[in-house]
Amino acid sequence: MLDIAALTTASGLLIDPLTMGLLILGIVVGLVIGILPGLGPPIAIALALPFTFHLDAVPAMALLLGIYSAAIYGGSISAIAVGIPGTGAAIATVLDGHNMYKSGRGGEALGFSLAGSIIGGLVSALFLMLVAPLLAGFAVQFGPREYLAISVFGLAVVVRVAGKSLPKGLLMGGLGIFLTTWGLDELNGTERYTFGSYHLYEGLPLVPFLVGLFAMSEVLIGAERAARKVDFSNTSLTVRLPGLKTLGRMKDVIFRSSIIGTVIGIIPGEGAAVGAFFAYSEAKRRSKTPERYGTGIPEGIVAPETANNATVAGALVPTLTLGVPGSPAAAVLLGALLIQGLTPGPKLFSEEPDLMYAIFLGLFAINIAMMFIGLVAIRFAAQLIRVPTSVIVPTVMLLSFVGIYSVSNSFFNVGVLLSAGILGYVIRKLGYSMVPLSIGFVLGPILENSLRQSLTIADGSVTEFFDTPIGLAIYAALALTILWEPIASRRRRATEET
Repeated sequence: MLDIAALTTASGLLIDPLTMGLLILGIVVGLVIGILPGLGPPIAIALALPFTFHLDAVPAMALLLGIYSAAIYGGSISAIAVGIPGTGAAIATVLDGHNMYKSGRGGEALGFSLAGSIIGGLVSALFLMLVAPLLAGFAVQFGPREYLAISVFGLAVVVRVAGKSLPKGLLMGGLGIFLTTWGLDELNGTERYTFGSYHLYEGLPLVPFLVGLFAMSEVLIGAERAARKVDFSNTSLTVRLPGLKTLGRMKDVIFRSSIIGTVIGIIPGEGAAVGAFFAYSEAKRRSKTPERYGTGIPEGIVAPETANNATVAGALVPTLTLGVPGSPAAAVLLGALLIQGLTPGPKLFSEEPDLMYAIFLGLFAINIAMMFIGLVAIRFAAQLIRVPTSVIVPTVMLLSFVGIYSVSNSFFNVGVLLSAGILGYVIRKLGYSMVPLSIGFVLGPILENSLRQSLTIADGSVTEFFDTPIGLAIYAALALTILWEPIASRRRRATEET
């Protein structure tokens, strides 16, 4: 049920000049990061995270959510203009978007991309606003055993879908959890992996670690690339939004893609790229002329772009209600809440309802503002595609160093930034996924605390771990998730053989 009082207060917080200014700044920064190939939402949010230390929660979240939404949309601009997706979420958009651009209809392609992104974002924001408070009300019943179950579920699903190798996913998830055990034990105060350094008494700092893992590792990867300069024609960059009749003819694709993106976003570890491909495949499968997909048709742009932006609010459902991040970008957003002294989960809705409704309304405002900013700025923002790697790499490095040091005035945190960057670089070069590592690092403390509390409650009895209907339901869902793909694969093979 909607809290009208909290909704009114949140509206007042959101229209504050500073908050609105940061929201617009976030959209602009997100567009810039999204357009530049190789970067993406996690890196964009990680770079901005240190600058939110001295902000209140609402302005900070307005800035970060603006970056998140706009970065996912921004990837489609380079995907359409030069066939190079700025983010993984825009890979499916290349198929029809770039072909439409090459045929001289780039303005239409950009218009369909913008319209799809806005509609997907608004639909998923509405879903978040209606469903998240209900889920949070249900999650209030959670105790240590339920939180243990949901933490195991989140990590297991992330590990399961993060890359082709299950052992690699398990290793990365375990490494992320292990790194959270460094520091003083919260229960008895004993030192764990401090290596004689008092700097590690409070464990590895969250923000430098995440910035290093995403931003600095990208710097090191980018440094390997040859300096390149991409060129393209400016003649097809004036955005032409589709009319209501045109969108009406694609209403089934839009509605279906919005639902697919929202649902995929809710599942931990899936992300915008999976949602975009799923929506594109489903649109093609249901089309009466599937052979036209990939030749430059509007549906081939609208489907993935609607879905990938719908994953933004979808990923916030488990992040805000259960404290389980639905994507790497949501994991960094969860870190932003933690540095504000807030603990994501069901209690957040009862203790900070104003903030929650400010987030809901902020997503609506972001998508509406993105439409106007996109219409005006795309033609100029697209010029950023021409920026060579030799400029991007030192800029990201400088922002990372300045952001971390300006907040903490600590060279130790800068050392963590560099170490995490090297770790992320090695992981990526070896073909491992950083998704289970980053989410394991965020979920580690929740998992450890809930496990130790559950052990105390169980008093040595294994059955006590499962003596909870909610926990059993979560474990059953986990088993179904793990077994579904092998069963589906076996059925597909059986069908092919017959």
